[in-house]
Amino acid sequence: MTSTDYENPYRPVPIRIFNRLGGAGLQFGLSDRLDVGALREAAQRKTGLTDFGDDGHLRALEVLVASINDEARLTPTGLQIQKSRLVAALVHRLRIEDLLKRRPEIDDIGLGTIILVTGLQRTGTTLLQRLLNSHPEVRGISGAEALVPVSTADGTERAQRARQWRAVLAQKTISYLAPEFMAIHPIGHDQAEEDVLLLDLNFMSQSAEAIMHVPSYSRWLEEQDHTQTYEYFRRVLKVLSWQRPGRAWVLKTPHHMEYLDVFGKVFDGATIVQTHRDPRVTLASFCSMVAHGRGIFSDLVDPAEIGQHWCYKTHRMVDVAMQTRAESPAGRFVDVSYYDLTNDPIAEVRRICGLAGIGFDAEAEREAGHYMAANPQNQFGKHEYKLSDFGLSEQIVDEAFSSYREAYAIPFEEAASQPSSAHDQPTGEAPSGMTREKRTFPGSAIVNAMSAALRDLRDSKNPDLSPVPDDVRIDGKTCLVTGANSGVGRAAAVDLARRGGNMILACRPGHVGICDEIKRQSGSETVELIEVDLADLRSVHRCCDQLHERGIRIDIALMNAGLLSRRSRQTPQGYEVMFAVNFLSKRVMIDRWLTDGVIRPSSHPSETPRIVFVASESHRSCDPIDFDRFGAYTEHAMTESMQRYGQSKLTLCTFATELSRRLNQGESIDVAVHALCPGGVATNIARESPTLLKPIISPVLRLFFQSPEEAIGPVVYLCCAEEAGSSTGMYLHMMHRKQVSAPASDTENGTKLWEASEALVAESSEFR
Repeated sequence: MTSTDYENPYRPVPIRIFNRLGGAGLQFGLSDRLDVGALREAAQRKTGLTDFGDDGHLRALEVLVASINDEARLTPTGLQIQKSRLVAALVHRLRIEDLLKRRPEIDDIGLGTIILVTGLQRTGTTLLQRLLNSHPEVRGISGAEALVPVSTADGTERAQRARQWRAVLAQKTISYLAPEFMAIHPIGHDQAEEDVLLLDLNFMSQSAEAIMHVPSYSRWLEEQDHTQTYEYFRRVLKVLSWQRPGRAWVLKTPHHMEYLDVFGKVFDGATIVQTHRDPRVTLASFCSMVAHGRGIFSDLVDPAEIGQHWCYKTHRMVDVAMQTRAESPAGRFVDVSYYDLTNDPIAEVRRICGLAGIGFDAEAEREAGHYMAANPQNQFGKHEYKLSDFGLSEQIVDEAFSSYREAYAIPFEEAASQPSSAHDQPTGEAPSGMTREKRTFPGSAIVNAMSAALRDLRDSKNPDLSPVPDDVRIDGKTCLVTGANSGVGRAAAVDLARRGGNMILACRPGHVGICDEIKRQSGSETVELIEVDLADLRSVHRCCDQLHERGIRIDIALMNAGLLSRRSRQTPQGYEVMFAVNFLSKRVMIDRWLTDGVIRPSSHPSETPRIVFVASESHRSCDPIDFDRFGAYTEHAMTESMQRYGQSKLTLCTFATELSRRLNQGESIDVAVHALCPGGVATNIARESPTLLKPIISPVLRLFFQSPEEAIGPVVYLCCAEEAGSSTGMYLHMMHRKQVSAPASDTENGTKLWEASEALVAESSEFR
């Protein structure tokens, strides 16, 4: 049974923690409001495109965003999901406009026969839509297509895989955030879905008011002319048809009931199927669905408000639909009783196909039968609901819907207030876990780190250092940046290139386009790529060999690349991957460069080479370096990943301190060696975080943490500031001078680390 405790939504433990982090972020002055300009800019950055089309969508977006900001009362998690949804819609608009410009012939595509299934929510529309979709000649809009109307992947198969991945991820995310929702409305990535998701591209649909408290947006929506929205919807269908043609379409969403007049004009000749069921049951069921849905995004769910709003809304829907039907030609509409549909679904589908001019042969009947057999009712648990939970009564509903019930001879359903036993849940895959058991949170260490980063942002408002002015140049200096394909490394590479640096981008294989991107952003042509996998010492040595053979001299080495792995994993040489990437590879590189003359000590201040390590404040809160087992592979689970990450950064900070001592033993600075922690940055360092947390971690990082461009202040300072070239051993936390931890600055630890790691460097020579 689904829960009826709507005012206390289910929250997985990590989501509760993230929401608390978000609340803490507000105290630090971080915004909890969406901004239309920022949403549009984010979409443009993602695509490199600028044309969203001109069909009134911008005004709709502005009204929706204002309503979300002022009325929706979203949790931080809810806010980030909505932000992601809105940016995704804008991204799809940009890609659709771009495709239509490149392929103008798409506008000439005929859509063929169209069947629209509509009706009040919970009246069997999904069951009927998916039965029609099983017909070999009828195509619906798959969940994958609804989420990704135009894929960026090249080739049909690759595009389909990309779409399927996105749809599966969305399905699993909903199952994780609200397991009971699958018992109410199962979601299948490969099943036909509501086309209201495509109307969302114009920001003019019922979706927002079904999942959020946005009354001002809802009122505004009712007053608008939806013609442009439906015309754009038709163009999107042509885009989908161009990608996957079909002889006939089945469309479906209750939303269309309010706008059947506009739908009929835009889709002239469509067969419109309206389903009917006892409003006592449908309204209670849908209010329960809305309450569960809103509980994903907000802690403030008001069942009485939901009941009042949707009683009015559904009453308006049937009244508007009845008026449109009264003014429409006879034979345009097909009525389907929910009770006839559930009693003999194949007979109803056969009847609809006949009226729409679509054959229904033995194969079509067989496919419909297969669908019914594969999707039994209540397969994910029973959906429990009552009118009284939402401040409604049978009398209120009967009075509101008396004309509608009489017009379509809708019977009173027996035991209307009892748990659903019919096809409220036609399809989907079983979620993992349907109970409210406590769950352990293996990513809690990551959350603790994020909390510390939020504190960093609070404390960053009075920096000790000023940013390096834009007119400070490094013309002619050769700069090597590891991990320059993303995050801080990429942002730093762009900045250094703008200042005149000759850039060498040391990146993992698979980023061949990064040079062109950084050239475009920086305006510099002196940018080249060297591929290196820091998890593989053979690759590290090949990179060093290449630099040596070419006679390259590095003036600035920014050792940026880092990894926070989900759990232990061995490198090809048998080391733990974080130890190898975050420390050992850098140790081997520096040794090779000093030996080969790629980095050459200099006593002249203007020619002093610099080595800058991107470390982390996590080096202060981890266990000491275990010199007895130094470099030995030890397995660890996800719960220990942050501790091991901190240890790798402690090792790196200790090495930086010792390297600075050994290279600069006289009065002059021969090689400037520095380290820094940039603070909380929205990068992909947590790319190996738990799969279910990725949709949450990424938005939280983007909202509460610095962008890479904002975070590179200390990086640029240590690479370019005059002070950093005439001194050594600096450690910056954001733009604050600090000392590394006591263990990292301890000379005894430094000596032990040098000797232990020197042995590993010697062993690595066999991989050259």
